[in-house]
Amino acid sequence: MCAVAGARRTLLLDAGSSAAHARSFLEALADAGVAPPSLVVLTHSHWDHVFGAAELEVPVVAQARTAEYLKELADLEWSDEALDRRRAAGEVSQFHVDNVKQELPAPRDVRVAAADVVFEDSLTIELGDVTVRARHLANDHTDDGCVLLVEPDRVLFVGDATYDSTDGRLTTALAFPLYDGLLELDPLQVVEGHNDVVFSRAQFDEWERKVRSAGALVARVGADEDAIAAELGEAPDEDTSALVRAFAAGLTA
Repeated sequence: MCAVAGARRTLLLDAGSSAAHARSFLEALADAGVAPPSLVVLTHSHWDHVFGAAELEVPVVAQARTAEYLKELADLEWSDEALDRRRAAGEVSQFHVDNVKQELPAPRDVRVAAADVVFEDSLTIELGDVTVRARHLANDHTDDGCVLLVEPDRVLFVGDATYDSTDGRLTTALAFPLYDGLLELDPLQVVEGHNDVVFSRAQFDEWERKVRSAGALVARVGADEDAIAAELGEAPDEDTSALVRAFAAGLTA
């Protein structure tokens, strides 16, 4: 979660994974002397980014696909038994089930807030001396992903857009245009949804080069591990290994 405080209002970027998560964030804002939020904008519809929205009791801003997915989430049953049934049917992963159970112990009361403001490609929100620009960018993690640029700071909040799919895949068809779009926004810092590190522009540029290099390598030699190892010539670092595996998975899916 992130709070952007302007002269007139505060905007939250993502809503947190539960009512308790949202409450703890609001308490931290109050302790820091930051005005409570007037709105929340969602980067995408995955549960760990939206389940806190109902607790905030403010209008929810979402991309059109996200708005539809929120309706689907609201119609689901979230008991342990329902989660286990969806896992058995192959609809969700064990990782998903374990994390929902950990964040929201049973018996759980899941309230999914509907979208109040819906946009397609982009939206600009003025907060008073601060502007947040939301932009829908296709990516491997989810088809409803949006990124949020905070100006004049030029901090880019990407949610989970830079991550692989929920089953571990990256594709050059989506990843390369995504990074084109991110760099076009010209950020000074980049904040990912599940990373303790805030990327400087130099760090993000280095990461982007690794992504393109790994994707190009797999596109050139295929998913064969021996061919990849021969092409690399030496043991790659941990990030490069993970990226190569993800692009190889995307190639063979």
